[in-house]
Amino acid sequence: MFTLLFSLFAALISSSNAEDLCNYFKYCGGASQSATRSMPSASSSISFNPSSIARVKGLGVEVLYQPNNPLGFSLVTGTGKIGAALVSSSVENSFFGNRPIEIDDVYLQRRIDKKRYKSKKINLAVGTRLVNKKDYAFDIGMTLKRNPDIKKINPGFGFSGNVSYLNFGMSIYKDDVKIALGNYYHPQFGIPYNSIYNDFHYQEDFTVISYSIGTKIKNFTFDIGMIRTKYMFYPEETGILIYSAAYTYSRMLFNLAFRHEQSSNLKEENKGLVFSRDKKEIYGGVQYFFNKHITFGVAYNNFLVKDISTTLTLFF
Repeated sequence: MFTLLFSLFAALISSSNAEDLCNYFKYCGGASQSATRSMPSASSSISFNPSSIARVKGLGVEVLYQPNNPLGFSLVTGTGKIGAALVSSSVENSFFGNRPIEIDDVYLQRRIDKKRYKSKKINLAVGTRLVNKKDYAFDIGMTLKRNPDIKKINPGFGFSGNVSYLNFGMSIYKDDVKIALGNYYHPQFGIPYNSIYNDFHYQEDFTVISYSIGTKIKNFTFDIGMIRTKYMFYPEETGILIYSAAYTYSRMLFNLAFRHEQSSNLKEENKGLVFSRDKKEIYGGVQYFFNKHITFGVAYNNFLVKDISTTLTLFF
């Protein structure tokens, strides 16, 4: 896919100003100095680690379109030293995000219909740079999340930095979830969930921890990220490894990523559910920078339902 797209556009573009565009946007492939450089968008990078917003300069609007789903919006703004963002709830349970609690039958139908995970959460992030030297830098950030169904604000904190070609980061945040149990049955015990919990809704607070390390050499970036969550709803911890790479060529940004999830959630296979802790997914995307103000992107499997989605970023 990447070879074909590269061939189609290579004759139309030059390689003279790729670095200028990425310096302007500050978050080409994530964020210019953050621990998540190879992520494809500001929203995914900020959700992984709020310190990613620290280097943004200007005002940006990110619009996400996925067929059969509502539009997603994210806003970023900053001075180059301090930044803030309002991140769309659509990034939850996306390729670069955490795997939340979900009824397996609901997940199966959603995957068949190519519907993304429904979330009403509001996510605010603020970041600032503390150190900005030629060979090393350090940023911090915080996030506040609110679930309208629970009406509680959950805080989070993150930091990231780089030393020469090595970039690193860590974040931790509190979160919560409330799901409708309906008349669904527990897949292992064969008992209705509402009988197990004596309620038709289930609510839980939990903590998410993420780590990342990577490198940037000229126009190529590569990162390894880890997300860990322990739910009471599931018998074992959820762990996610994400290997992501990005390459800039002239006005184009190519992204390729591999996700290895180990969780107690059931796995969709041939439109059915199977017991397997291992879930492996691939992500691919390409973005084109028309100028310093407009970027258009196409991505595959952004929401883990083998979907095709597009993004339009306007930056001022």
